[in-house]
Amino acid sequence: MKNYLPSKDKYKGVEDFEAKEGIYRELYTPVLAIAKRHEGYQTLWRICYQLNDSGLLRSLMHDSCGPKGGFSKFVFDQLIKNHQYAKLLKLGEEFQEELASFLKDKIELRWLHEIFLSQFSSASETLHSLALYQDDSSALIDKLEFPKLQMRNSLADRRRLLNLSKIAAAAGKEIGFELEKRRIDADLHILKLQEEVLAFYGETTENPEMNKLIPSEELIKMCLRGDHPKLALLAFEVFAWTSSSFRSSNRSLLEACWWNAAEQDDWVALAAASTAGWSDEMALKHLRESILFQASYLCYGPETDTYGGGFDEVLPLMKDDVDFTSLRDSGSSVEAILMQHKNFSEAGKLMLTAITLGKEGIDVITEAEGELAMES
Repeated sequence: MKNYLPSKDKYKGVEDFEAKEGIYRELYTPVLAIAKRHEGYQTLWRICYQLNDSGLLRSLMHDSCGPKGGFSKFVFDQLIKNHQYAKLLKLGEEFQEELASFLKDKIELRWLHEIFLSQFSSASETLHSLALYQDDSSALIDKLEFPKLQMRNSLADRRRLLNLSKIAAAAGKEIGFELEKRRIDADLHILKLQEEVLAFYGETTENPEMNKLIPSEELIKMCLRGDHPKLALLAFEVFAWTSSSFRSSNRSLLEACWWNAAEQDDWVALAAASTAGWSDEMALKHLRESILFQASYLCYGPETDTYGGGFDEVLPLMKDDVDFTSLRDSGSSVEAILMQHKNFSEAGKLMLTAITLGKEGIDVITEAEGELAMES
């Protein structure tokens, strides 16, 4: 049908703009009627484009809805194809439901329309999904299907989207929005931890592959492979910000983290030094510097911060802390893990003291050091 459109070249000699436009409209009228009758959307689009008539465009969109979105959907498609996103969202002011339906599988734009509609909670969810989107598995989100997007979020972009999601959740203030903000904070923490782990390995975010989200399980395994005190603690931080279900389903990996933590200090040497004349103050100092103390403080201390429950629900610190029947039957605890360590026979008392002090917190050690100083 596009071959029947009149050519503007024929009327180049007409100087008066209004007269010229009137001629165009008169010539387009029969073509417009035929195009409307036969759903010739491409022709309708070209007529509106050549006349530069947004009013006619909106009128045709109202007249031609159709079972599959009609002319409105065609217009939305054309605007996206031409990267005219501002015009697309502007039309959303008048065609709110139509654009909302059109953007259901286009989350990279949907959140903007949801904010215009004051659907802040929905916008927060969309932004959260967009922040965690990638072509393969996601580090922070499970079992979500995403549309095919032509985008590659950097880690910095993901952080910005998560922060926008948190702002939108706060603006929505629906029931449970505090929990949603907490979930977003957890994802922000894991994103930061990924950056720290990659920085340790010398990777740069300038490498596109480094902008992919690393699954939490793999991130923890990277920490274990690094065999370094800092990475040993980062592994526990990743666990802290996943979820209770993740910790429960990966308890063997959590146990491996405790085993790895015990390997970071020379406990035989520490035990020998402590029996060779360490003062109590010196003993407390070395215990506080141990990775076992720091890990215990991180996971069980008075200022422990985790998402979705505590570590003690999955792996109690001491055998006497086991209150749940399922855990009691398994006999699993951090203490039980350390008792299997090769150095436990020589340094077990010191190792258990380290994790016990970690649970009680730094304030307890500070008080003990103060008492020792007064006694001396």
